Amino acid sequence: MADLFLDGLSQSQKRSLAIIVVVGGGAGANQIKKALRSAAREQQELAMGTERKDKPLKHKAVAVDAIFASRLRKILSICVPGPLSAEAGLIYAQGGLLIARTMLSDYISRLEGQTGRYIISSDGSKVRRTMALFVAASIPAAVVNSGLKYMQKRIKLAFQRRLTLQLHELYCNNRAYFAASTLRGLTGADQRITEDVEKFTYAISELYSYTFKPLLDVVLFTHSLSGIMGYKSQLALYGYYFCCASVLRKTSPPLALMTAQETALTGAFRQAHQRLVQNAEEVAFNDPPAGMAEQMILNQHLYRMLRHSRLSAFQHFVQQVLDGFFVKYGATAVALLVYALPFIFDSNNPRAGSGHATQNYIRAMRLLGNTSKGIGDLVLIYKRITGLAGHTSRVSELLEQASAGDVKNLSSDNPERVHTQLYLRNGPTIRFDRVTLTSPDGTTLVRGLTFDVTPGRSVMIMGPNGSGKSSLFRVAAGLWPLQAGEITLPPKGQLFYLSQRPYLVSGTLRDQLLYPEPPRDVLAVASPASRARVAPWATSAAYPSREALDERLAQCLEAVELDGLAARGRGLDQVQAWTETLSGGEKQRLAMARLLFHAPAYAVLDECTSAVSADGELALYRAAIRAGITVLSIGHRPALKGFHSRIVHFEGGDGGKGWTVEELRDRDSDGLAGTGA
Repeated sequence: MADLFLDGLSQSQKRSLAIIVVVGGGAGANQIKKALRSAAREQQELAMGTERKDKPLKHKAVAVDAIFASRLRKILSICVPGPLSAEAGLIYAQGGLLIARTMLSDYISRLEGQTGRYIISSDGSKVRRTMALFVAASIPAAVVNSGLKYMQKRIKLAFQRRLTLQLHELYCNNRAYFAASTLRGLTGADQRITEDVEKFTYAISELYSYTFKPLLDVVLFTHSLSGIMGYKSQLALYGYYFCCASVLRKTSPPLALMTAQETALTGAFRQAHQRLVQNAEEVAFNDPPAGMAEQMILNQHLYRMLRHSRLSAFQHFVQQVLDGFFVKYGATAVALLVYALPFIFDSNNPRAGSGHATQNYIRAMRLLGNTSKGIGDLVLIYKRITGLAGHTSRVSELLEQASAGDVKNLSSDNPERVHTQLYLRNGPTIRFDRVTLTSPDGTTLVRGLTFDVTPGRSVMIMGPNGSGKSSLFRVAAGLWPLQAGEITLPPKGQLFYLSQRPYLVSGTLRDQLLYPEPPRDVLAVASPASRARVAPWATSAAYPSREALDERLAQCLEAVELDGLAARGRGLDQVQAWTETLSGGEKQRLAMARLLFHAPAYAVLDECTSAVSADGELALYRAAIRAGITVLSIGHRPALKGFHSRIVHFEGGDGGKGWTVEELRDRDSDGLAGTGA
């Protein structure tokens, strides 16, 4: 149809049509270029604030450069710890399968060519023989093809296991979970450990196959083609691909940046839903209009995510059009031209015999097709690498944050380093010596704070909000840096912290009381090394039997007036969504029962009974004092003074030293100081 149309045009009309096509194509290409730039700018605006509020994503952060290579090398050293590791064995096996597949492809192409030759020559016996060989070769070919997919999955899972275990090691053991998310502002750690690690390991396992296999194909098939058409004829095909690679590299969108941005936007959308679930009660109290406000917030996150995906789809569409034209169809045309030229310009070519020509043509087309596909895969490998760079960036950021030097200084597993860095020291008592506390904005709250907490002489801290009470505990726990002075604390096993919002683990009622010991079912399947690490803090190990342990746990529940909780269902073995089923007061009582079970020498209580009634609060403090626990507590109710020997008043503001000390007379045997409580 097109031929008839062109044949009906005069030479001047054809020239005019060519000019229109060229000019129109150039104008269209220019408009597409502008649209791509506009899409990239809009994507950058959509992604602002998803990674770090003060440091938005920039192209250089996720580019394919020396930083990416260094990060990838570091991650791969975790995934493959050595040349004789199990992961290395999987890679060797995958390489062997790839070599076998390439050799089988070459053999099958030879059989196809022979079959075509024998069909042309009407040699039925040889056709049957080559067909039988073809069927026989298809059996190992099917096994090898399926084996490649299986080994790729095995490599992906092995890498995911190694990398996730390493992240868990860094993230959980050095308080990096607090430092990375709170002090350093790293967002979406859960998504990075789960989704991004999974995507990274999939991309790297796929990259190995898509790099090694096409490289093998090009080398082996080039050698095989040399016997049919020589090496010189193939240089044109390689030159064409070299030009294609240059063009496609310059026109490629920032795939690494797009991948990182899209992942961050997806994580922000999920976190918005999680925030609504976690604060459902607070939102419901103010609904309407709180529900409508949350709906608008969620819709905004959805719009940003979908808009970014639509812009990415447009950029991918343009790139795939170019890839398909240059790599697939253009390469096929060049391959046909390379093979056909000797026949066109030399009718006496020795390859022109019908039988041999058919055999060589079928085999050459099969080999040229495989070679073109291999070179095309190598040309397009940059797309996979840039996509991998996005996942590498997000995983590597978490690795770097979790293993940073100042994060390690927060670890309580290394007292000498921690205490040297933060001016914290081990000792038999709690002592604050000339301590200065500052707010996050730099305002000095307390200067020269000096007092001690000795056995049997509890201390209470009182003061208005924002005066530095909770800040003192965060500094003492090593969560915030100490600006000046020295803090002496007893060893970790003799000191227990309870906050206003108790943390309840996923597990049985028994697990709630044993925490921070690991849940029983988790400990049962843990490695010996993991069990040895938690052994110094395993209070339950002191009980000779399960019955003795459960009896003590029941006593602790009774002391905090939660004995009815153990009477429900399966008793201590019952599993519930504790955070949702228990009231605020019950959660705090359960945390106090946990304190009574572990019975440390000292306890730091940060308004840990604020949701309990006044009478219940007195009973909880009385139980702690009778258990021989000396407390350093924050509170507001005057009745609690009777359980303390000293009151430290935080005054707030930036005038004076910001604190005073009030001495109380010693408590009587019931833990009270004459208050009549």
